[in-house]
Amino acid sequence: HGQRGYTAFGVEHAKGETAPDQKEFFQWGPMNSVERGLKPNVTIDPEMDAAVAMTFEKLESLGKLLMEAIAMDLELPRDYFDKFLTKGESILRAIHYPPQPEAPEEGIRAGAHEDINLITLLMGASAAGLELLDAQGTWHAVHVEDDTILLNVGDMIQRLTNGELISTTHRVVNPKGEARLTPRFSIPFFLHPEGAMPLNALPKFITTDRPKQFKDMTAGEYLTERLEEIGLM
Repeated sequence: HGQRGYTAFGVEHAKGETAPDQKEFFQWGPMNSVERGLKPNVTIDPEMDAAVAMTFEKLESLGKLLMEAIAMDLELPRDYFDKFLTKGESILRAIHYPPQPEAPEEGIRAGAHEDINLITLLMGASAAGLELLDAQGTWHAVHVEDDTILLNVGDMIQRLTNGELISTTHRVVNPKGEARLTPRFSIPFFLHPEGAMPLNALPKFITTDRPKQFKDMTAGEYLTERLEEIGLM
């Protein structure tokens, strides 16, 4: 379902969109996927596999640390997420957005969407194009430099906090002018818990002013629902 190996150009689309995203990508799961009861990764060559393993493990460790900080900010036990991340189902995605010498008839590099997971860690991209939507409905261009990691809140945190933390809406727009001749590469890391983790809104975030917004379901059930909605499953 696109969670391992190569997904071809024009397959994935944003939720609610019919035009496919103008991209192709390759995905890896945890380096010890089989030990976690998950599907194995697709190997490429020793040098590439070693670079991916180092990158994945560093980002997974950083993601776990950030989840401790988020737990404390939400006044939860610091280790609240630890038990769900030990056998987490995180994904590292290498994305290629081809050049566009001619503007596509429909679709943009990545349609407006929110990420499925807990949080997303995004390393520097090779070209501009990423935009984030603020609470007032205004899009802002955000180009992450090489020494920066951008943190997005995902749908799973939004559901757990009943909308206290809001999933970041973002997109990648088509380039203009000379930039249309340049490809774009980016490598986001999607921090996923194990599939059995309940995403039920925590009682402390359900109030008279903020009634329950989302139905109860597990992380695995939600992932399946969203993969179907974006055309991967």
